[in-house]
Amino acid sequence: MTQSPRSLNHLAGHKMWLALLVCAMASSSTVRAQDQQFTQFNAAPTSFNPAYAGVSGQARLVSLYRAQWTALPQAFTGLHIAFDRPTLDKKMGFGFLLSNEQAGAGALNRTQFMAQAAHNLRLGRRLNLRTGMQMGFGARSINMNSLVFMDQILRDHAEVSLEQGIGIGTQYVDMGAGMMLLSRRVWFGASAHHLTSPNVSLNPALPEQLDMLLTGHGGARIQLARGPRGRFRRDFVVSWKYMQQGRRNQLDIGTYYDMTLFTLGMWYRGIPVQANEDGSLDTDALSFVFGFGTGDLKLGYSYDITLNQLGVLNTGGSHEFSVKYLWDVARRRDPRPPYHPCVEY
Repeated sequence: MTQSPRSLNHLAGHKMWLALLVCAMASSSTVRAQDQQFTQFNAAPTSFNPAYAGVSGQARLVSLYRAQWTALPQAFTGLHIAFDRPTLDKKMGFGFLLSNEQAGAGALNRTQFMAQAAHNLRLGRRLNLRTGMQMGFGARSINMNSLVFMDQILRDHAEVSLEQGIGIGTQYVDMGAGMMLLSRRVWFGASAHHLTSPNVSLNPALPEQLDMLLTGHGGARIQLARGPRGRFRRDFVVSWKYMQQGRRNQLDIGTYYDMTLFTLGMWYRGIPVQANEDGSLDTDALSFVFGFGTGDLKLGYSYDITLNQLGVLNTGGSHEFSVKYLWDVARRRDPRPPYHPCVEY
């Protein structure tokens, strides 16, 4: 989830204020932890709904890297690795995901690992219901040596701070679940993460519960053209995703022009009818997605133009890269199952 533009305006050009913000995130019970989000979430769909595990009918290995607001002093980077595959009869799917995020010049670090399982139930010839769940653990830590506290500055830039009460790290158990309805051209899904609302605070005296993350998503694929035996295609895809975590929410809505070797997409992030805490309209970013690849190897790149009060000149925007490799493992070769209309980037 994104943080309010008003609180982030103080970050640009001031490393000390960035350090103080990270310290506040680690110690204050009033600042709630948020999950990292990717523009190319369709490239790694198990990251937001475990019901996607095994849905492609092939084994799938995905890596995502995000560098957010690159003009700020290393404000945020995120790395995500996911693997999933179906069983031989394609009635179930299994997978895992590993993610790491760093904020505040690498001072604040969070790592998560989740094991996932999904089941596919055919409701009809072209309608399938998938349910999934995940369970794993997370770890959150802070590198105090990367922070500069006010008492260090007042004491002629002392090497060690006198601040107390912040721990080095914490670990927690986490769970999530999701479901999806898929037809040949349309899909809809919902998921819930952090069902246990784990305590992720680095300060034992100030608990910080990780709010439950609720997600709804869907889309439709409109066929424009097909070549002989379906080898060449051109489709128009509309997709959306809405998230609610604590008091914060986010809407992503976008379109793709999906071809056999190329995919071009454009996304808007924000809820313009909703106001932020500072009174400004909730307009976060405009994203452009480019994907290229064959049926086995797919590469993606996206760039986010910042639309909020920070502006793209102050933040430098956000860059994201994805790499995906797929291979057959099921009993019957079926690279494009009729219940998988989602975009691959």
